[in-house]
Amino acid sequence: MALPLLESMQVKAGVGAPRRYFLGFAGSSIGFPGFEYDQLVPDAVGAAYDVKRALQPLMDLGIRDDVSVITGMEIPWGDAGSVPAGGRVRNWHAKSVAPLISGVRGADDGDERAQGATSDQIAADVLGLDTPHRLLTYRVQAAYYRGSNGDGGDRGRISYRDEGGSIIPVDPIVSPRLAYESLFTGFVPPDPVEAAAALAALRRRRSAVDLVLEDAQTLLPKLGAADKLRLQRHFDELRALEQRLDQEQPPVTGACAQLEHPGDDPEIGGPVENGDTGGYAGGGAYSNEQRRAEILTDLIAMAFTCDLSRVASLMYTMAQCFLNANPLLDLPSDMHELGHFGVGGGQVGLDAMSDCVAWHVGHFGRLVQKLRDTTELDGSSVLDNSALLLMFEGGWGYDPESGDALSVHSSENMSALIAGRAGGLNPDGGVHVPNPGGHPTQVINTGLRAVGVDHEMGEVAGVIDALLP
Repeated sequence: MALPLLESMQVKAGVGAPRRYFLGFAGSSIGFPGFEYDQLVPDAVGAAYDVKRALQPLMDLGIRDDVSVITGMEIPWGDAGSVPAGGRVRNWHAKSVAPLISGVRGADDGDERAQGATSDQIAADVLGLDTPHRLLTYRVQAAYYRGSNGDGGDRGRISYRDEGGSIIPVDPIVSPRLAYESLFTGFVPPDPVEAAAALAALRRRRSAVDLVLEDAQTLLPKLGAADKLRLQRHFDELRALEQRLDQEQPPVTGACAQLEHPGDDPEIGGPVENGDTGGYAGGGAYSNEQRRAEILTDLIAMAFTCDLSRVASLMYTMAQCFLNANPLLDLPSDMHELGHFGVGGGQVGLDAMSDCVAWHVGHFGRLVQKLRDTTELDGSSVLDNSALLLMFEGGWGYDPESGDALSVHSSENMSALIAGRAGGLNPDGGVHVPNPGGHPTQVINTGLRAVGVDHEMGEVAGVIDALLP
């Protein structure tokens, strides 16, 4: 419980509901070749922003006012030997991912790995050490869907940890069954009556004033007369508040529960090469990612609700995503090729690409909705104590590799979504914030700041001030 703002200094706050951090990644750009706009970026700035095709799930799920949109960002680029801080080398695919997730410039050569630790690992070192699962690292797209149809290698990872200065890639769990069994093995769902009793016992322990009293006694001799009076008045107000709380019945929700076992994983789809429309129509390059995304989202939501874990990363699709869009969106190709050729070019192509983006936004939005609608024992929602981010592989604009002025192989005009209220995040609710020339990793810095992790990623400094109190 926070002390009032003092003229001389601040005192530690007490501990409330745990904070949670989520990083989602979509292996997609947001535009379409030849267009100087996309169907994600709102026209209006600030609150009550307009929702275009790529963000329509925010309206469908009723969460627009819980999600902020940050736009106009870019990852700088350079040739081998002259890559700028936080930048990428000239060639495109998977080269934007490394600086995006780590804030450290990518390697000059063919190495696509992040060159610094990622935010999920950094957050887990602060938030996750006293939970059963320090970090959940999942991926929805089951296979690469090209060539040998493997796990995608570096294009299938967004989590890297720092072990004594060596950056180690962490493979995600792809199997929903394995994710479920590793999360819930040995788990005993709490009885709501026991939860209420625990909360009552907590209230009978040392009061919030007592938690900070020792620090305050050390602080008091250093304060001026006005601050001493302000601090004593604050203690009196807290005592009165505690007495009122002791007369109320604690809310009991029973929201924490063991989910139903998902059963065997959907079968892995086979690879489909460019132009093989029959392969797409026949179900290739698809492993029921719709169902996989639903299961993994439910697991993350319940892990946060039950405090089994406080940090999770979810790679919805790989960089250069070849996931079949036919069973998902009735589009006759994979998401990557739709980003180049659509289903006929022009506005039809832009619409198809926007629908691919919206598929990712919808699953992210479903997690936001579930956490918003889940009540903590203190009456807040889980979303009130969380920061949830969705990052995209690219934007649209100039491609230095091809020289095309309007390409999806571009790290210009990049956007990101951020939801939650942890640490005062999104004080005005969901807003549209243009951040022209800013680096998208600044959104990650902002999410970390919101959950109390004092860290800026790699070579990228700064936060999005409009999203913090």
